[in-house]
Amino acid sequence: MVSVRLGLFLDLTTSSIGGICSKGYYLKGPYPSMDIARNADKARRSALRAWASPAICYASALAIPFGILLATFALLGIYPFGDVSVMVHDMPVQYADYFGWLIQVMHGEGNLLYSNAAGLGGGMFSLFTYYLSSPFNLLAWFYTPETVPQLLSWLTLLKVPACAAACLGFLRGRFLAPEAATWREARALAAAAPATSQGALVLLSCAYALSSYVLGYASNIMWLDGVIMAPCALLGVWRLVQRCSCAGLFAAAAGAIWFNWYTGYMVCLLCVPYFLYELARGTELRERRLRRCMRFAATMALAVGAGIAVLLPTALSLLGGKGAHAGLTAILEGELFARNPLSVPDLFCIGTTPGITTQANRPAMVISAFALVGAGTFFANKAIAVRDRVAGGVFAGFMLASLVLPALTTIWAGFVPESSYTNRNGFAILLVLVMLAAESLLALRRMPARTVGVRAAVGGGIVLAAFAVSAAFLRFVKHALPQKDELVILECLLLAGFTVLIAALALVGKAAEGDERAHIAAKRAAAPKAATCALCALLVAAFVGEQAFDTQAQLRKCIYSVSGYAEDLTSLEDTYSTLSAGQDGFVRVGNTSAYWSNGGKGGGKDNGPDNMALMLAYSTFDHYSSTQESRIQELLRNLGYSKVTPFGTYYMSPNTVADALLGVSSIIDDGQPAAAQADVSAVPRGSWRAWRNELALPLGWGTAGTVQVSWSDDPFANQAAMLADAAGLDESAAESLFAAPDVRDADELEGAAGANADASSSAGADADASRQFAITAQTDGPLLLFFPTLYLDDIYYEGGIACSLSVDGAEVQTIGRRGSCNIVYAGTVFAGQTVTVKLTPANTAQVAYHDDGSTTTVDEALYQPSAEEVVKAQVLNVGELQNQLSRIDFDGFALSAYENGQIAATFTADRDETLVISQPYEDGWTATVNGQPVELQAAYDGLMGIPVQTGDNVIELRYLTPGLVPGMVVSIASVTLFGIWRIAARRRSMLQDSE
Repeated sequence: MVSVRLGLFLDLTTSSIGGICSKGYYLKGPYPSMDIARNADKARRSALRAWASPAICYASALAIPFGILLATFALLGIYPFGDVSVMVHDMPVQYADYFGWLIQVMHGEGNLLYSNAAGLGGGMFSLFTYYLSSPFNLLAWFYTPETVPQLLSWLTLLKVPACAAACLGFLRGRFLAPEAATWREARALAAAAPATSQGALVLLSCAYALSSYVLGYASNIMWLDGVIMAPCALLGVWRLVQRCSCAGLFAAAAGAIWFNWYTGYMVCLLCVPYFLYELARGTELRERRLRRCMRFAATMALAVGAGIAVLLPTALSLLGGKGAHAGLTAILEGELFARNPLSVPDLFCIGTTPGITTQANRPAMVISAFALVGAGTFFANKAIAVRDRVAGGVFAGFMLASLVLPALTTIWAGFVPESSYTNRNGFAILLVLVMLAAESLLALRRMPARTVGVRAAVGGGIVLAAFAVSAAFLRFVKHALPQKDELVILECLLLAGFTVLIAALALVGKAAEGDERAHIAAKRAAAPKAATCALCALLVAAFVGEQAFDTQAQLRKCIYSVSGYAEDLTSLEDTYSTLSAGQDGFVRVGNTSAYWSNGGKGGGKDNGPDNMALMLAYSTFDHYSSTQESRIQELLRNLGYSKVTPFGTYYMSPNTVADALLGVSSIIDDGQPAAAQADVSAVPRGSWRAWRNELALPLGWGTAGTVQVSWSDDPFANQAAMLADAAGLDESAAESLFAAPDVRDADELEGAAGANADASSSAGADADASRQFAITAQTDGPLLLFFPTLYLDDIYYEGGIACSLSVDGAEVQTIGRRGSCNIVYAGTVFAGQTVTVKLTPANTAQVAYHDDGSTTTVDEALYQPSAEEVVKAQVLNVGELQNQLSRIDFDGFALSAYENGQIAATFTADRDETLVISQPYEDGWTATVNGQPVELQAAYDGLMGIPVQTGDNVIELRYLTPGLVPGMVVSIASVTLFGIWRIAARRRSMLQDSE
């Protein structure tokens, strides 16, 4: 008979409320037919319970998070109950646009491998595998790009309950049926467990799903697939250790990689310490440990092999992008400790919202106090063997250490230092705590009645004391408590309350068990059962209330509107669709306006670009992705467009020389750019209107130059050098392109020299902390400004010192943020004209952090340097620019096709030269000239160069994601090999059984 004494407290199932019948004994009646009927009825009830009990548990695990989320959405007016969007942080500026692009791909309007609209053009498969490969995203088929905010609401409502269901599956399989040899036996064992035990696991699963990692980091909605797959993978590990079953682990690990390779990597990494944890506890394994290790290693290797079709192309892409900053050396970068260990418990305080930036250093670790108390009782529960408690402590300590040691955090993040969203492995930490809590709460039933309540109270008391000490340390010693005092008090009350409830339930459960063993009358046994029911109801009510409170705290940051996103996208489509076509129909857009404004709430582009241009099907600069090719980022930085950061590339201001070389045919700006005429056919977008760039070269142009430049930190010198090489001129030609104006402090011009000398000491106290400069032009032409001391180019993960820039009293743009470190067009000036440039820091207390740990303050960046160090100004000679552009061989270029991943053109070359295609160079491109393959080269380190001969040339370029084909071969081979292995193992087992 299957034992039902696996539970936390009292067994409240129907079979237990029948006196002696709860034991499984039935008195034989005088009529055999009645006995047969009774046994048949018993079999039907057992079969029904085997299906109904899990169904009720899983339905509850799905319903509780879904109901709490739905109620919170209604309370906060989030769609579908209002116009507020669930989009926060990176969702509206990054992921929403990716989903819009995915919808277009699903309906045949885009290419899964390449997009011309991704930062002048770029491969998309690695972006798809990182952000969009979740099976949940098939729901996007039923939406349009304009309705992506609605889609994200439903994806959140689906994924969060799925996290709970997956966690419940792991907890039930691991703790309610640990010895089961088959899934049928596991189902029967789990169904026979006490209702209170199954209910406890449901609550713990819901706590995992409603943690602040899931809700606070839900803007990274693709990470939730890792939260779902992690429990599935751990259940696979347990089954491998317990009964040598490999299929579950193989499927879960491979699925985790396919659904989101980034969190899939973390899931696979989590499987390793968990396997060692279970291996250390399995005293019955003995000499079989080595065999288990070999089986685990083989399964994981084949699972990773099954995911190589995703991993290999993505890895090759990342090596040319953000991954270029990855490596073992990243582990050694930064400080030794991320935080004082005493501050760790405070991270779990209810209502604590995560700090998204690394400077905030506040990961999303909030989880129900019920789970925390349960985890605390694990170490006080003597029903769990000392060996197991030590193993659990080592495992939990290893996981929690990543909250203190940045080196461990970097390993969890794939050897790439975090640029935002700290401790991205938080879901793995919380899952381990939930697992320990589940085992401890279920094991309380095995303790003697005289000590069970005490041990439960001791475990909860340890957690409460740890949290109180941590909060007091931050409040009174560090004076940096991140929460309000009220939240700290609430967390203490919750910890104390759940401790009392768990202890009381344990005592009442033992009392009821004792009554049952004594076979006392049903009336006397009803009292402890009634008390248990009351306590259970109180615990559930407290849990639901706690989770509802924290859920609204995490989602209260949602402020953007659903309709605003659709309005912005529609207005952009209206403008872009009416732009005048350039040569051969090619259009490349430089858009200075914010794509996503959301009625003004979305802000400008100064803090980074968004990706709405992906859905507009036009080549443009703005692209925010961790997978963007680094060579185009470097080229655009060298030409003064943007800074190299993980946050992509952007277009903030007309950049006359570079715009001409890169073929920017249309500029959207709120003022007239140099050498541009109004595009009267285009629909204006508010105060922004379209302008035709009269100087823009076509997509392809020939040059006899070297197509190489020795880049410097001066973008003006870089532009002049690139133009001179393209025109086939020597270096002296570069010197005539720009003329440097006179730059000095404004008060010097007025005869008050030195007034800024002590500005660094007084700026913070002055009402106006700005610094003004007088710039006097020596020649006529467009005035261009650059601010190297504010941009701090060596900082990779952020911008520099943010300031507002005004010219002659008119606001121009914000500079110095991660989306606004660019050359600024300040209008056309005349010889002898003086303009006043004013820089006002966004905050005089702001500090920029360099990669080596040093810092730069506002004083050091703005006030202390000389005027010429702060402001690099140049006046462009438009006539010389036109003269040098006319020397470039572009008349013979005719574009035949410009599609995503395919370019076709004809080019009549005046000489043997290099045809430069101003499309970003990537390894996936191949080229043919007159049907013959030719070798592509990286022209100017970021564009495509094709050798051509004098006369007519037919050019064709095609793109295929590097590593995709060999990756698919390896994946298919791995799945096949795993199948052969398991079939052979099963046949061998059957043969042994028959013998």
